Amino acid sequence: MADTFNPSQSPSYAFTVPPNPSPNMRTFLAYLKALNTWDYDACMAVFDNSLEHRILPKSLGRPVLNKKQYGEYFKGLMPTFSGIEFSIHEVIETPDKMTVHASSKGSSTLGTPYNNEYILILHFTSPPTVTPSSEASGEWTPKIKLVKEFVDSAVSIKFFTEDRAKIAAKVKEKEKA
Repeated sequence: MADTFNPSQSPSYAFTVPPNPSPNMRTFLAYLKALNTWDYDACMAVFDNSLEHRILPKSLGRPVLNKKQYGEYFKGLMPTFSGIEFSIHEVIETPDKMTVHASSKGSSTLGTPYNNEYILILHFTSPPTVTPSSEASGEWTPKIKLVKEFVDSAVSIKFFTEDRAKIAAKVKEKEKA
């Protein structure tokens, strides 16, 4: 049987952090670190208050979430995983947007493997207008205001179906005991 394609092991999918990352890249890297360390506060800190988060494709039926709703979703998701690591394969950056090809590898607390692939389209806040009379000082940090998170829907559906079945089986076992 042929080896399965793994973008993180393919030499043509090599992303390295630039030596002088842009402000948007620094925000994205902070987001990535927060996801890899499962740090709720750090994750939420990179988002603008106007955040709109979409999990796509639309066929998954996921609602559009604002910052508060995404925070609740993320908090609810955290106990599901025993560990997860995100890898970046490619980043395409413009002054106010970024497209990222990524993958994740992890498992649920019940041992269900979770290995997904993503395309993230991120929109960032614009820098403030600085005038001689403004009191803007220090370095400005952009926030993420829009996330379009395309997931491998087959992997997502399989994972959550399997994990929920394991939860249901555990509940049945407890009821029998």
